[in-house]
Amino acid sequence: GGYYMMRAVNQDTTILEDSTEDDTQGWFQRVQLNVDAKVSDKTSAHLHTRILGSSDTIEGATTGNAQDSDGAMDVKRAWMETEVYGVTVKAGNMPLAINDKLLFKDDGGSYGTILLAKNFGGVTAVALNVRADEGLTTGTNADTDDANVYGLSLIGKAANLSYQLTWAHLAIEEDYGTYNDSNNNWVALTVGADLGGMKLTGTGIYEVGHSQDDETGLAETLTDGGFMGALRVKGKTGFGGWNAYGFYAAESFNHPVESYTSSRVNQGFSKTWFQGGPGGTVIMESWATGDGGTSNKNNLQNLMGAGVGATLKAGSWSIKPAVDYVTVIEDAGVNSKSAWGGSLYLTTALDKGASFSLVGIYVKPSDDSSTLDIAAMQALQAEFKVAF
Repeated sequence: GGYYMMRAVNQDTTILEDSTEDDTQGWFQRVQLNVDAKVSDKTSAHLHTRILGSSDTIEGATTGNAQDSDGAMDVKRAWMETEVYGVTVKAGNMPLAINDKLLFKDDGGSYGTILLAKNFGGVTAVALNVRADEGLTTGTNADTDDANVYGLSLIGKAANLSYQLTWAHLAIEEDYGTYNDSNNNWVALTVGADLGGMKLTGTGIYEVGHSQDDETGLAETLTDGGFMGALRVKGKTGFGGWNAYGFYAAESFNHPVESYTSSRVNQGFSKTWFQGGPGGTVIMESWATGDGGTSNKNNLQNLMGAGVGATLKAGSWSIKPAVDYVTVIEDAGVNSKSAWGGSLYLTTALDKGASFSLVGIYVKPSDDSSTLDIAAMQALQAEFKVAF
């Protein structure tokens, strides 16, 4: 299985009016091939690759090939699954979605993980070791230069509620290079309820804070504990479906991966935040991480936001409008304290597995700078997709 996707893009995703990188125009494509080999009922192996890279530019006829700067094969996932003495074992670079995708979530890629799972009378216990960052594999410090997350998660149901309770421990080894010999802990609880025509999922994550023998190299926002909470709601009506979300991330909250690396975790709030796909945009996320001089925060912290969306049908077309708002909690002299925006998807089926979409995404940041000219950001796109 897999898919082919082509997207024509015309967008301005920089926050500064006079930026020299205002415009992106081009055709982008992606081919993903998924091989999922089921050896037995308990054993399987998986390989998900993008043979044109993650987002390749469609070139002119004179190039003689369909590859550009991102042309190398991109292996997104490769892992195996089996069972040992009644315990499910997974190992490799695999997709992860933990605590409603807020504690861990891949963006079509993977985490290097060893995972063990066992069911105990309706409660599933999951133990995992996530290699958050791999250092050297050979050499003097090969055994002391990694960053690992060790976790234990319990998943089950109580009455009409579903839940997931997770403890995660980050251990950064002494020769890692940044925040050496430090650790941190998180406790996350997700509770879901099905109320007939409406589904609610709430998540709370408490971070203890980084600790280190010598804390001179740790910022206060790392050593302080922090909290993040989010609520997602989905419902159905006579005209289709609707969804909404709200979140709060304290100034001192740090994610298990984001807190010390440049990795970003797509929280999956909306397409305005993170679109994905070839030539995809991350407009609201770019604002939140300080693109163009806003200097809000490096990660999803010191922010709260909300959004609402809908799914409507009009003949053969599916219409998905969404509106989003986000604001800084603690004002630290940023150039843009809030932003609102939204997206609009118009999609129609062309044939079995084939679809065509028209997409618009817009974000308007507030202008709170006395020196910079803050501008709106937008994207217009047309895309074809064939799933096979």
